[in-house]
Amino acid sequence: MSAAPDSVMVAVRCRPFNTREKNQNEGKIVTITSEGEGAAVSLDQPDENLPPRKFYFDHTYDDDVLQSQVYHDLGQPLLEKAFEGWNGTIFAYGQTGAGKSFSMTGSKDLPGIIPQLNNDMFSRIAKITAETPDRKFLVTCSFLEIYNEVLFDLLDPSGRSGTAKSAKDSKIVIKEHPQLGVYVEGLKEIPAESGDKIQALMDQGNDMRAVAATNMNATSSRSHSIFIIKMQQKTLLAGQQKEVRATINLVDLAGSERAAKTGATGDKLKEGANINKSLSALGNVINALAEQAKKGKKVFIPYRNSKLTRVLQESLGGNSVTVMLAAISPAAYNYEETLNTLQYADRAKAIQLKAKKNESMTEVGKLKAEIDALKALLAAGGGGGGGGGGGGGG
Repeated sequence: MSAAPDSVMVAVRCRPFNTREKNQNEGKIVTITSEGEGAAVSLDQPDENLPPRKFYFDHTYDDDVLQSQVYHDLGQPLLEKAFEGWNGTIFAYGQTGAGKSFSMTGSKDLPGIIPQLNNDMFSRIAKITAETPDRKFLVTCSFLEIYNEVLFDLLDPSGRSGTAKSAKDSKIVIKEHPQLGVYVEGLKEIPAESGDKIQALMDQGNDMRAVAATNMNATSSRSHSIFIIKMQQKTLLAGQQKEVRATINLVDLAGSERAAKTGATGDKLKEGANINKSLSALGNVINALAEQAKKGKKVFIPYRNSKLTRVLQESLGGNSVTVMLAAISPAAYNYEETLNTLQYADRAKAIQLKAKKNESMTEVGKLKAEIDALKALLAAGGGGGGGGGGGGGG
């Protein structure tokens, strides 16, 4: 059983050219290689006299990578740690239309990280319970979105769908607890007994999510979403009940966007401004955490500057094993956005994590074990000393 990683794992995925970019005969400015210290991304600069800018990451993927490979590298290790009791987070970042939702959710024929993780999780649970009947599992799911800086429960059947919602429709709120950390009060937790059940909950939530068409993306997410899986394990060990818990946050961030490119006006313009504001706050938090890691001393982290960073507080430098997947476009037309995403991802590599295992033994189990131990001592004729010690504790 290995220890949890002490820094954020960062991967970059470049999508294929889309139809619009092909029609515009866009040049390819991204080259994915694997060399030297690790996987690399080279970005050609607009000035051809300047050398390409190069960035190194834990994993890099070109436009022909299989969905299964991305899950194998990023989702599977996170799930393995969850079974050991470590919290985990995967979040996808990038400009609008860069392929974040495809990587996280995918399609029916090309499932992304989330559905693959769900199916893998229940396959493992079935195998473990068949081999160890005393080990019991409980899996629950929640699904929230942050739309215009307001939190909405996507699994609340009484909620409003799409972009026809406002602050007065919200029934959930961010709270903080000394032991639990930051959590969302009032968020529905629905038990799930199979991957199909989780997929149904995801589909239900996605139908409620705020999306709209822009010039950059026909199904542009107008909100950030977080799908939360909580897994609880209970095992009887020598009269004691061992409990192992893990929370997995699967985050699909709305894409950063420029109004000049998206053609957004009216409500879409307001949505875009709120998306960029929260992503800017996330960037400031990442910068502060990277600076803190570099200096080795405490730095003020502005978690409270947006709902997004507040909800992700435990995932960013807190009690979580965290993976960041940066999605980029290959087209010269998107040079500035791609550079910004790569710089963002490069800074995230420096974030130090403080993950800890979430496991405990129940007091009832401990007491029963102590009683059984005392009975064993008495039966063996060695109970005199133990009784004297107990008497002295008045």
